[in-house]
Amino acid sequence: MRRARGWRNAGCYVWRTRKPHAPIGMPIIGRHFAYAGQSNSRYHRDMQHRYGDPARGILPASWSDLDAKVYPLPMLFPGWKWARLRQEQLWIKLLCPVYNVLEQPRWNLRRISRAEAARQRAARDRRRRSPGTQTLVDFLVTSVRLMLLAALLVGLAWILMEAR
Repeated sequence: MRRARGWRNAGCYVWRTRKPHAPIGMPIIGRHFAYAGQSNSRYHRDMQHRYGDPARGILPASWSDLDAKVYPLPMLFPGWKWARLRQEQLWIKLLCPVYNVLEQPRWNLRRISRAEAARQRAARDRRRRSPGTQTLVDFLVTSVRLMLLAALLVGLAWILMEAR
């Protein structure tokens, strides 16, 4: 019987997160590639990054609170460890995720060290708001986004009307 290929299988993955210094989080400029890796079980590695693994003493990733989303990457021969490692290195060099410290190419000036990532996470945890306040802030941010979009559309319409 053939096993279904899916998220639980071996392979490479990449995480995209909200930039820690971009509170509004615009869709393209407010997100970045945070981390890329490979695993025998992408599902279990996903759980370790998000929630940690108390049995092994692994803490959640320092970037896991930044609205993280994981995406599988295309691979050749995902069952072979040496192939996964080589392709992981290739993806890291192509995507330049900021939290892959050891494998980072020299040209990636946006990289964030583990110590800096831990300091940023501690600062975010100190600033964390209560659920009621967070809902209000989310509402206000969404309102500002919609107002900016409406102003942009009105401005474009006005420019087009003046061009006639």
